[in-house]
Amino acid sequence: MKKMLALLLVLMMTVTMTACGGNDNPATAEDAGSENGAEAAAVEGEDVVIKIATVISGDESPTIQALRKFEENVEAASGGRIEVQLFTGGQLGNAVETMDQARSGEIEMVTSNPLTINTTITDLAALDQFFLFDDYDHAFRFLESDGGQLMLDAYQQMGLQGIAYFPLGFRQFTNSARPIETVEDLRGLRIRGYNPIQIAAWESVGCNLSSVDWGETFTAMQQNLIDGQEGAITSFYEARFYEVQDYVSLTNHIFSTDVLVASEAFLNSLSDADRELIETELEKVVAWHWEEIVSSTDSLIDMLAEEHGTQFNEVSDDVIAELRETMNAATEDMIAEISGQEILDIIGKYAEETR
Repeated sequence: MKKMLALLLVLMMTVTMTACGGNDNPATAEDAGSENGAEAAAVEGEDVVIKIATVISGDESPTIQALRKFEENVEAASGGRIEVQLFTGGQLGNAVETMDQARSGEIEMVTSNPLTINTTITDLAALDQFFLFDDYDHAFRFLESDGGQLMLDAYQQMGLQGIAYFPLGFRQFTNSARPIETVEDLRGLRIRGYNPIQIAAWESVGCNLSSVDWGETFTAMQQNLIDGQEGAITSFYEARFYEVQDYVSLTNHIFSTDVLVASEAFLNSLSDADRELIETELEKVVAWHWEEIVSSTDSLIDMLAEEHGTQFNEVSDDVIAELRETMNAATEDMIAEISGQEILDIIGKYAEETR
C-alpha cells in the first residue's frame, strides 16, 4: 500500500508540474497566432492595383519621395498583393486630365492642388484667402483640424475623396527683374496667372497676369513672355526656375498644399483590412513628409543661394500688412461668391482656432 501511495503521489506531482509548465507563458502561443493571422490577412484576398498620377517631377521632391515610400511600404505590408504604380511628371496628363481619369476609374489616385481646381470644387476657394496662416505650425494644426477634413471631403463633389495633404510650403514671389522690397516694386511685372482669384489679387497690387499652364511656365519665363511667378520654394527648385529667375522675395502669402485624392468607387471596393492597411501606411509617410518639407525648404534656400546665386530677401511686416489689406479686399467678395460666405466663415473660424 505504501508503495502504491508513493507511486500515485509521484504521478500526481508529475501531472501538476506538466500542466503548470504548459501555462508558463500563456500569451506566447496566442501572440504568435495573432501575428501569423495579421501577416496572413495582409497577403490574403484579391490582388489590388493602385495607379497614382502626379504632375510633380524630380526624385528630389519630398512629395515624390513620400509617394515612393508609400509604394514600398504598401507592397511590403501586403506581401506584394497590393501593387502601387506611380506616374510622375505628368506622364498620364495634366492636372485636369488626371483628375478626370480618377473620376472615370482609369486610375485610383491623383495629386491635386486646390488652388487650380477651386472653380470646380467651389468649397476649396476658401483656402484662397491671402495670409491665412502665420507659419508652418499654424498651417499644420489647421490641416489636422475639422477644417482640414472639411476641405478633404469637398472632393466628394466629383466622386472623389481627399485622403492626405502633401504640403508644398508657403508660396513666394519670384521674378527675373528685381527683389520685391516695396509694393511699388510689383507694379508692371508680368507673372503667371492660373485662377481668377489669384489673378485679381496680384492685379490689385500692379502686376500684369497671363494665363500659363504649369508645364509651360519655364519656357514662358525663358522666352521673356512673363517675368516671374509665385509658388513654393520646393516647386521653384524642382522646376529649375532658378535657371531663369534671379530673385525670390519671401512673402509667405499663401500656404500651398497638394492633396492626394482617391476615387470613391475605388475606396469603397476595398476590403476593410486593405483600406486600413493603406490608411496606416499613408499616415506614416505623411508624418515623414511634413517634417521633411520644413527642413528641405530651409536647405533649399541655402543651396540655391550658394550654388545658383539666387537672391532671397525678406519682406518687411509693413509691406506684408499693406499687401494683405489690398489683396484680400480685392478678392474677398470673389471668394465668397464662389465658395459661399458660410464655408468662408467656417474656414476662417478654424484658422483662428488653430492660430
